[in-house]
Amino acid sequence: MLEMLSVIAPMFLVIVVGFASGFVRRFRQAGPHLNAFVFYFALPTFVYTAMVTAPPVPEYPVMAMLIPVIVTPVLSVIIYVLAQWMTRSQVPAGAAPDAMAAPTSLSATFGNVGYFGIPISIGVLGPEAGLVAGIVHTLHNILYMNGYPLVRTTVNTLRASDGELGSLGELWRRVVWPILKRAVLLNPVMLFIALALIIVFTPLQMPSLFDEPVAMLGETAVPLALFCVGLALHPALEGVRSGGVPKAPIAVATLVKLIALPAATWLAILPFYDSIGPIWAGVLIIIAATPSSTTVFLFSEEYDGDGRLAAAILVASTALSLITLPLIAEFMLI
Repeated sequence: MLEMLSVIAPMFLVIVVGFASGFVRRFRQAGPHLNAFVFYFALPTFVYTAMVTAPPVPEYPVMAMLIPVIVTPVLSVIIYVLAQWMTRSQVPAGAAPDAMAAPTSLSATFGNVGYFGIPISIGVLGPEAGLVAGIVHTLHNILYMNGYPLVRTTVNTLRASDGELGSLGELWRRVVWPILKRAVLLNPVMLFIALALIIVFTPLQMPSLFDEPVAMLGETAVPLALFCVGLALHPALEGVRSGGVPKAPIAVATLVKLIALPAATWLAILPFYDSIGPIWAGVLIIIAATPSSTTVFLFSEEYDGDGRLAAAILVASTALSLITLPLIAEFMLI
């Protein structure tokens, strides 16, 4: 527990600094630009460097890669159904029936893997966790950065067209291709992870003229990303203060994200632990235990039309993870 606390306490202090800076208009206005730098430069180079410099991993167990892509979506569907039942009488007039269920489900299972999961995994488990965390991050991104936009865009298109999507070609042009292009082909994190995997699994090596500046950029990722999380809490809190956010889905999503998802992941790991090993197991549990991602707020704004509920869950899960992450480390890391 103390080891985990020693890793995350400085991270939360940086978040506090970012939140305090958010009271200054200059920093609030710079938030989108800082986030753009993190997304396009700092985070991709950080993940790349962590993966290519990590000590070799002896095995790549299939179950370790299946667990996050099975446990997480299943739990997400369960929370969606539960949240739709819980909020059936609280959906605003004119809104979609799942206007609250969708962001609750997303917030309860989409963690802040890039900003929290990877650095915490490396800090607690050692540099050998870098490659493993990068691979799990890739699976996480494929699942959420593509899956949620595809599902929500398809649902919204069906509603707007009275249940008719047209031809498969039209569906591909209007829904699938724009999302895949943005989430995979134009996603710098995915591109750098792909490059790192090529270097790890083939004889290809990049010259030092490439790796050294990339490593320098990557060193800015963790502090700047956490600073941006602190800045992002301001619009999130503004959304909460504007009202209209029921407390029950906030409590359920926060509890699921911080406790139920890592517990379900831990239970799924137990029967296969001997083949998975401590590094893979530790990374899977830590990533499952991270608070809700800031991307959830952006996705809810774009695809659900209202990010206030996601914002409230973001604030609650981020604050409470300072308590839950050390507890997860104490009782679930094997």
